[in-house]
Amino acid sequence: MRTQLLIKHSKETALLGLLILPVSYLFFMPVEPGYLVLFLILGISYYKSLADDKFRIVYIIVQLGTVAIIGAFYTPWSLCLGFYPAIVTGLLDSYRIITRIMLSMTIFYAGAISLYYMLSLDEFQPYWIPVVLSLYVIPYVIRALYRSWETSMKLNRANKEIERLVKNAERQRIARDLHDTLGQTLSMITVKSELVERLIPTDKEQAMAEVREVQTISRSILLQVRELVSDMQSINIEDELKHAVSILHTAGIRFIHEKNPSTSIDSTIEHILGMCLRECITNVVNHSNAETCTISLQEFQEEYVLVVKDDGKGMNKENTRFDEFGNGVLGMRDRLLLIEGKINYESSLSQGTKVTITVPKK
Repeated sequence: MRTQLLIKHSKETALLGLLILPVSYLFFMPVEPGYLVLFLILGISYYKSLADDKFRIVYIIVQLGTVAIIGAFYTPWSLCLGFYPAIVTGLLDSYRIITRIMLSMTIFYAGAISLYYMLSLDEFQPYWIPVVLSLYVIPYVIRALYRSWETSMKLNRANKEIERLVKNAERQRIARDLHDTLGQTLSMITVKSELVERLIPTDKEQAMAEVREVQTISRSILLQVRELVSDMQSINIEDELKHAVSILHTAGIRFIHEKNPSTSIDSTIEHILGMCLRECITNVVNHSNAETCTISLQEFQEEYVLVVKDDGKGMNKENTRFDEFGNGVLGMRDRLLLIEGKINYESSLSQGTKVTITVPKK
């Protein structure tokens, strides 16, 4: 909620800043008191129309009337100030209301033009007409952009909610698996331990036998935990490549897959390489603006080499601390340290980014 208020405040401040240009005119040209009063009315109603959603239409009508009066008694070029009510009209909720405001603007401005030429008796000059006609486009463009922004915000909130629900579901699954896998075995250890406590004073041999059985049970439970954690965490490099293809395709990035190792990889190495590949693809999609991404996983005599290269905007190595490029890169380096792996970046603003990960064979 706080973020939305900050965004709204920033947007209103930016739109209010558009008044700087006509205000600057007041310092470079003679201004009649009547014109100054009308301009102040326009500025105040423009500000109120941004700040007050409830009476926004009323303040838009006030702006239209003010601009029409300025155009009628000074010059039709002043109708260009209709830029301001046109912007605020684009913030209204529906295209139907926007169209009605545009019809009202037509009536106001047509009356202003007629009155101006009746009072001034000047020859009709059409030079200002294209500028005024362009005002009819502005509200619909603003509304389309604003709706796109609203949709993006709703989508981000929905994604965060889905992520939260997925995490909760995963926690519940893990808790359920741990309970089903370990609950009964731990209960058995508790019962055996209580039995050993009772047997020690009377039957030490039987107590020792029970202790050995407890040891056997504890070893089995350790194996169960390892299997459970392995099932939750292990990553298959082929599955990760398929996932990368799907993500890149969705992002509109062409995928090139060059090589794969011919033999199976140690499960620990495969898991860490898969995590690093996932992070690299995330960075390509989110930061590179690339058109093509090339992935190469090669097997040499003493090491595996994973290369992820894109043709995006790259990074200026002189001005960028690669070791501070997000927690994802630091996470990759920490994981690779566990298997004595290394990560290297090659990046430029003209050639994109190339990430090379080298892991020794065990």
